[in-house]
Amino acid sequence: MKAPGFENCQVGIDKKGNIVQASDSFCIWVGSTLNEIKGQSFRNLMISLEKSWEVALPDNFHQGNFECYLPLSPLESKSSLGIFVVYCVYPHVGIISISPALAPHDQLKHAFMGDLMQDPRALANTLIRLQKAESRLTDYISHFPGIFFTQRPDMTFSYLSRGIKDVFPLDHNELSRNSGLFLEKILMQDREHFEHQIKRNSSKKETFSFSYRIVSHPNERVIYLLDIRTPIITATNKLLGYDGVFIDITRQSIAEHRLSNSVWREGLTTLTNGLVHDFSNLMAGIYSISELYFGMIPKDDPMANGLGQIKKSAMQAQKLVRRIIDLHRDKPTRRATHDLRSLIKDQMDLVGILIPRSAKVHTDFGSEEVPVFLEETGFRQVILNLIINARDAISKNGKIKIKLRKVKCGQKVMKGAFDSLSHAPADGAEILISDDGCGISEEIFEKIFDPFFTTKNTSSGSGFGLYNCKIFMEDHNGIISFSSKVSKGTTFYLFLPLSG
Repeated sequence: MKAPGFENCQVGIDKKGNIVQASDSFCIWVGSTLNEIKGQSFRNLMISLEKSWEVALPDNFHQGNFECYLPLSPLESKSSLGIFVVYCVYPHVGIISISPALAPHDQLKHAFMGDLMQDPRALANTLIRLQKAESRLTDYISHFPGIFFTQRPDMTFSYLSRGIKDVFPLDHNELSRNSGLFLEKILMQDREHFEHQIKRNSSKKETFSFSYRIVSHPNERVIYLLDIRTPIITATNKLLGYDGVFIDITRQSIAEHRLSNSVWREGLTTLTNGLVHDFSNLMAGIYSISELYFGMIPKDDPMANGLGQIKKSAMQAQKLVRRIIDLHRDKPTRRATHDLRSLIKDQMDLVGILIPRSAKVHTDFGSEEVPVFLEETGFRQVILNLIINARDAISKNGKIKIKLRKVKCGQKVMKGAFDSLSHAPADGAEILISDDGCGISEEIFEKIFDPFFTTKNTSSGSGFGLYNCKIFMEDHNGIISFSSKVSKGTTFYLFLPLSG
């Protein structure tokens, strides 16, 4: 079938599908006058032009709105050109619009393309379609939550989508020239894992995936990447590179970390509950016996002081174990109004265990109640997290100060704190936990609350202590900040609004 010589033509048909009107361009294309085709079935006329169109045009196509593509060649898989038929039903007549068209996408990729060059309109249509496809692909890549890449065997990149600028804003351009730069971005502990996966999977044309951590400059934020790549291998088994995508899975890793931590805490709670039951029974026996004998001997007896101390210590031991159990609850307690003075005072027994005996702890909790609506277990964990950080920062003879005070709305708070408010947004409580330890370098101020970030050894810190503190404070409409100087010490500030 020859290609039509028109941009668009119309044919009018009645409710039975017979032609009642047609444009001159349609008549010229089918090689008949209007009088010759008037009254004929449109479907039968089209099938007479090309037998293969019988399948695409059903008998009852004219009973409702309809559209289809009709290839010019009977060999549909080899046809890149055709016509697009659109039928619209109106009250007294139906209108068919016919226009030249390229084959649909799924057919065009298998079609013979040589006939495109013989038709300028088809070539123009091809360019327009390519432009639209390129625009859609660009939008897709721009909004896709990942980074598309093509990487050479030497680890340089021949292509990186725009998302790479968010991860490496300063040196993303160097990744196309410096073969060692990408490996340098991978966290030291994960480089061997990366190299092992690449070596293991690069000999076969199969997509593989693995995850590792990278350090994003200039803020040195740790990001978990899911790396999905496919080796590009020639027929002679030569590796040309990789096509793939990087996906930031940091949030997913945080969730997995919390889940595994929750499972561990659940197991620890079960174990500790059993231990505390046995331990409490032992302490109860010691307490009962010491109380019995303490009441039997005269107060001036030399044994009285010793038995009194045993009795007191047994009671304190039971309280301490109960508080440790509270910290390992797998489910948070319900929120309620608590006096911060009492909560922090209760923690001082545990603080005494955490801090070296030679270190000094100064407290100032004021003299009035400080009622705050919060979840008790989480708050206790926040205080202990900050105390543990202070302990790790001070020397054996260091000092830690804990201060609690009420503040009025608009009153100055967090004096000297980094990137924080300077006046209380509401009536609230301010808690200061200070130490005279090693301090924090200004270079890492912006990232100390980031998940996975820690200045401690990997065996000593998870990078989640301060992050969890921040999440707790934000969840309670509170604010956490800090001030610090190297070799001078650090102060953490907590602000929580008062209840009611």
